Amino acid sequence: MTILLFLAVHLRAGIVWALNTFPLRDANTVFLTLQEPFDDFAYSMVKYYLTSTIPHALTISVVLTIFLYVTLNNTRKRIFPIGIYFAATIALLFYNIPISDYVHILNNEPEKNAAYSKFFVENYVNPDSVKISPPDKKRNLILIYLESLETTFSDKKHGGNQDTNLMPEITELALNNLSFGRNKNHIGGGIDTRGSASTFPSMHSRSLGIPNIINYTQTPILHHYKSLYKILNANGYHQIFFQGNPGLYKQFQFFATDQKINEVYGPDDLIELMKLDTADLIRKQGYKTVQDKEAFRFAKQILDTISEPFSLTFFTIDTHAPSGIYDPDCIKAKDEQNEDERLKASVRCVSRELGCFLNSINSKPFYQNTSIVIFGDHRFPGIRLINGFPNGKWIDIFINSSKLPVLEEPRKFSDIDMFPTILSSINYDIEGGRLGFGTDLFSDKKTLLETIGLDSVNKEFDKMANHLIYESYLLQKKK
Repeated sequence: MTILLFLAVHLRAGIVWALNTFPLRDANTVFLTLQEPFDDFAYSMVKYYLTSTIPHALTISVVLTIFLYVTLNNTRKRIFPIGIYFAATIALLFYNIPISDYVHILNNEPEKNAAYSKFFVENYVNPDSVKISPPDKKRNLILIYLESLETTFSDKKHGGNQDTNLMPEITELALNNLSFGRNKNHIGGGIDTRGSASTFPSMHSRSLGIPNIINYTQTPILHHYKSLYKILNANGYHQIFFQGNPGLYKQFQFFATDQKINEVYGPDDLIELMKLDTADLIRKQGYKTVQDKEAFRFAKQILDTISEPFSLTFFTIDTHAPSGIYDPDCIKAKDEQNEDERLKASVRCVSRELGCFLNSINSKPFYQNTSIVIFGDHRFPGIRLINGFPNGKWIDIFINSSKLPVLEEPRKFSDIDMFPTILSSINYDIEGGRLGFGTDLFSDKKTLLETIGLDSVNKEFDKMANHLIYESYLLQKKK
């Protein structure tokens, strides 16, 4: 009976832990995550899960077992409340997770369900079908993806009067530069749509203007769509990508190479080039992750050697859910045993290091001819520090943009709108103001979110894989 009770309690603890840690309400993101290789980073999350749930489940199981033996005099009577507890746990699962979305993806076989999408055809703007004019003097581009950084960390209190703003440098940058969606003294930001709510899909969506929906691995048509990086490559840009986190690196490496990025660096490369102590990294973290302080240092090294015009894209990692990858050498947490305090320290760290990085390059010869785009890759998953604030958005900041937006009112936008907007920020003129499914936010054209709303956009994006398979079949017939 004790074992049965432990299994029920552990199941409940696991569900609560997962709901607080991952975006389980987004089935597409969950399935994309499950396709990731089981590397050291994934192993660390499993270890974190076990250490977070087993002690809790054991304690409750022992207490409940003693209670049941004291209050009930036979096994049948004791089993009944355990069954009720188990049923309540399953009800919790069904209440919090959209089971129908999971079933839809599991049953959806694009090869059998290839289907023409009127929405796709009417709303997707193929970059080859419109005129995209580069400026006479090409501007450089720096894209910085900040892990899980959202507006909630800027203007909401997180326990104590001193914690009103966890990222003061980022907030100042957003208020003193261009931030789409800004409302008075609140920084702006974008909305996660289906196929964009995790790290790799965010880069995919912002590069192609197409959401990254499950089953895309079977849609070769994507390789034929022109992207941000392919456009820059065609215009003579030298392009570099790096990330210090081993999670999903192989997928990023393949994507970056496919997108015509010239140099691609992963954590092993950064460790070697910066002569970091691998044993020390593993001792502190359990796996080889180059943290943000060193990632910004590597970016500075690259920028001292790269020729113009260039694009540099890189990701931070310290603010990764559920509680950050705490770096005591950057900013110490007030209480190093408290997960929330470690996460707060990680947010403060990336904010400060970003500010230091920008200060270090603003006197460089290339700086005035460089547009810098800073954004959160997606909202912070789970609920740590953002519980009760459902309207947070991933941050967006445009520094040194060569244009000003036509519309001054706050815009409602998502990842797909970054494709044309980033190009526009380096002074490319885009006929019609739209690329992919995205809208150039510097133009007066409305975004999909502004015209049909988030629910309708997500509903149409859910059907995307079937249409892309349909187009893939058409492409194969032409060969």
